[in-house]
Amino acid sequence: MSDWTVLLGGTLIDGTGREPVCDAVVVVEGERIRYAGPRASAEWPESVHTYSTEGLTLMPGLIDCHDHLAHTGLDMARRAAMPPSLIVYETVQSLEQTLRAGITSVRDAGWLDLGAKLAVERGIVPGPRLVISVNLLCPTAGHGDPCYPSGMTVPNPPGVPDGVCNGVDECRYAVRRMVTAGADQIKIATTGGVSSMRPGPTGRQFTDDEVAALVDEAHAWGKPVLSHAYGGAGARAAIQAGVDSIEHGAYLHRDDDLLREMADRGTFLVPTLSVNEAHRVRGNPMQQQRAEAVAKEYRRTLERAFALGVRVAMGTDAGAYGHGQNAKEVGLLAEAGLTPMQAIVASTSTAASCAGLDTDTGELVPGKYADLLAVRGNPLMAPKLLEDAANLHLVLKGGVPCSSGTS
Repeated sequence: MSDWTVLLGGTLIDGTGREPVCDAVVVVEGERIRYAGPRASAEWPESVHTYSTEGLTLMPGLIDCHDHLAHTGLDMARRAAMPPSLIVYETVQSLEQTLRAGITSVRDAGWLDLGAKLAVERGIVPGPRLVISVNLLCPTAGHGDPCYPSGMTVPNPPGVPDGVCNGVDECRYAVRRMVTAGADQIKIATTGGVSSMRPGPTGRQFTDDEVAALVDEAHAWGKPVLSHAYGGAGARAAIQAGVDSIEHGAYLHRDDDLLREMADRGTFLVPTLSVNEAHRVRGNPMQQQRAEAVAKEYRRTLERAFALGVRVAMGTDAGAYGHGQNAKEVGLLAEAGLTPMQAIVASTSTAASCAGLDTDTGELVPGKYADLLAVRGNPLMAPKLLEDAANLHLVLKGGVPCSSGTS
């Protein structure tokens, strides 16, 4: 019975949005959950490993739908000078930091290659479950073009093809390059961003025809599309072309018809509040100014998105300012107008759906992977406690302890 684990006595938040269950039991057989619910209805064999979780909260592992695990920060000169092997070793460190912070699954939005995903799947390195985009597709001079005005070009990590593409035919070819490189989803940039040197967050990129070709080609290969877009014409082109999620989206409240269309189509919104907060506090003067303006828009967009039924999923855009602080996003979602339960659901079951992982994770229900956290305290009362890894008594991924405060 060594492949059984029983967690006894905690308060269960199962990720579905249902009311918490006090004095709960979670029974794990191998990688998956066999039972999660009241102690009175639980059954398990004798002589199995048990954890007392009295006084703790049991909840699904968090899912970050917008991370950059191979990102080593905003110092591009440093990045350009780094030996490729050092990028790999730093990525290994980031994978483990992220998992130990309670993030059991990640949809990576660019620069993580297939080798990293396979290394985690084969148990070579510890890390979250991974859904990868490989590289961001953008036009020349767009958000993500690695060529700077000085002529310096920041090289892509090993295994990551170039993402710059122009014209309908090149856009289709670029999608195929990412599919060949192992992409699970396709990432495109249809507007600029807070850190873009050229047009800012609402400046459009790609033509409507290019966006339509990117989305059509990706869907033809069975790949969902996530679009970096803050608002305006670029966001409109992406939503109307049928992208599966909008990343950032701060200015969407200005175009109510777009939020309505997202709700009708089932398009996810991944706000990435934490990177904007980091830009606002720690960025250069341009980033601070833009982030300050963006911060004022996010709450209106989130309130309107929720009112219309748009599915909001947690994402951080981690990497620009380090790794392992992803859980801060849960508290920021709550501060932006979501209830704590809505913020947790956005970070678990809705995020799992956005990442295409909902068959196997995102909820503590029978049959799904035992990806879970045992948390000191009640995140429904204080979502910010998830930010501190010291409050994570136990992190399980597939039933295996990844970190523990029990030793």
